[in-house]
Amino acid sequence: MNAPVAIVSNPIVSRLKRAGRSALSLGLAFALCLPVSLNAKEFDLPDFGRSANAGVTEKDEYYYSLGVLRQMRNAGILIEDAILDEYLRTLSSRLGEASSTPDQAFIYCLLRDNEFNAFAVPGGLIGIHTGLFLHAGRESELAAVLAHEVAHITQKHTVRQMERTQKASLPIMLGTLVAAIAAAKSQSNQQGGGYRNSNSVDPAQAILLSGSALMQQLQINYTRDNEFEADRVGIQTLKKSGFDVTAMADMFQRMQTAFRTGSGADVPQYLRTHPITTTRIAEAKTRAESLKEKWQRDAEIPFSLMRERARVMQSRDYLVLERYYRDSLRDRGNSPGLHYGLSLVLARAGKFAEAKEHAAKIPDGSKQALILKLLQTEIAVAAKDQRSWRQQFAALGKQYPKHRVVATLHAQALLDLGTRAGGKEAREIVREVVSFFDSDPILYEQLGRAHQLSGDPIRAGEAYARATAYRGGLEDALAQLESMTRDLKMDYYQRARVDAQIAELAPIVLEIRRREGEGATREQVSR
Repeated sequence: MNAPVAIVSNPIVSRLKRAGRSALSLGLAFALCLPVSLNAKEFDLPDFGRSANAGVTEKDEYYYSLGVLRQMRNAGILIEDAILDEYLRTLSSRLGEASSTPDQAFIYCLLRDNEFNAFAVPGGLIGIHTGLFLHAGRESELAAVLAHEVAHITQKHTVRQMERTQKASLPIMLGTLVAAIAAAKSQSNQQGGGYRNSNSVDPAQAILLSGSALMQQLQINYTRDNEFEADRVGIQTLKKSGFDVTAMADMFQRMQTAFRTGSGADVPQYLRTHPITTTRIAEAKTRAESLKEKWQRDAEIPFSLMRERARVMQSRDYLVLERYYRDSLRDRGNSPGLHYGLSLVLARAGKFAEAKEHAAKIPDGSKQALILKLLQTEIAVAAKDQRSWRQQFAALGKQYPKHRVVATLHAQALLDLGTRAGGKEAREIVREVVSFFDSDPILYEQLGRAHQLSGDPIRAGEAYARATAYRGGLEDALAQLESMTRDLKMDYYQRARVDAQIAELAPIVLEIRRREGEGATREQVSR
């Protein structure tokens, strides 16, 4: 069944009520941005200008989480990879359903940064730096840190702190984030844009990613009691979700050992806001012993593959990575993750035959079957072997119908052909899945490109506008739609559809502008 391409009504009120009640809602929440398809009267913007002492509502928290996600996405600091997204979505589903508030929608995102860090934002957003992913020795250890962050949200530690602190209001926190991103963009423009060496990060980006501005606001230093409570609640979540409860103490020990330092200069941001003590490790071990029972084995091979995928996606220097993987395989022997990482790097370097050789060395199994099949398609696409990847995607489409990852990668391969026929094929593939992931900007960008290639500029413009809105550019989305009415010839039905979308967006944009104006006035007065 084809999904409608026009923006479908999706009121925020009903979405908030049902958010987080199933794995599907978690998947939708991951890419969710401020919805644009709702009646203006139904849209009750939270008053971000008030003091936190006036109380922070659940809706305030939810909008704030989405605001932070939009800003990070717009700044280009997130790794938006369909395969990694799916892995984290599956992990988040296990932890979320086992948490003390299973109706809470948790949104996970992966930041392109080697810092050992994770953070929780009121409203359900949990950010994972690739450095944390890479330091975890097994899946349960990664889950342990995420369960700890989940507990900070479910126990409302940050909100409690905000309500006790006059200055820790939502507009100040969001303003810090926006300022850091603006500085990063300005610095990037001055340098001419483009990729920089992975070891060279401009000061503004360093502020954003290392946490000296953003994380100090997002992670208001938790009290000792909050940390112990997050440990206790988090380990219960680990148990209920079937992970190894001893992993929390193991991860604490790993952090303490890896970053033990005489001065405080090299301590990562996570340890500054979540100090690891001998007492915390001991209590985590004691708690684990009392809860220890038979647990589901970690999906070690899939985790090791995803960890190396994160390493590859984070890096921009494939020559260094290739050397790393070759040296590691020589020193440590065969490892599924190392073969997978090297295969990805070799495919990107144009060494397709060798990439296939290393892919073939990864043990097959039901848990990693799809990952390995997708690796084969990635190699074929990189090699421009159209006959091969078409056959592979056709088989995957039958085995995994309407699968988001399969559809996304297949559609992108077709779009990269740059042909009218490829655009039409991609359009039908995206239409099959977009209704299930209605807030995914990547799918709408693909749909826009597909319509563009297939010769339908009106549908293309609508899809691009929706993608822009889901990325947080509500004013830009409105401007795109208004431009279409001036510059493109439309029949009665096309114009009515676009006008309806403009009518939905315009009052929301006006309300946001009004509130931003009030906020600016209050800030000037406070100075």
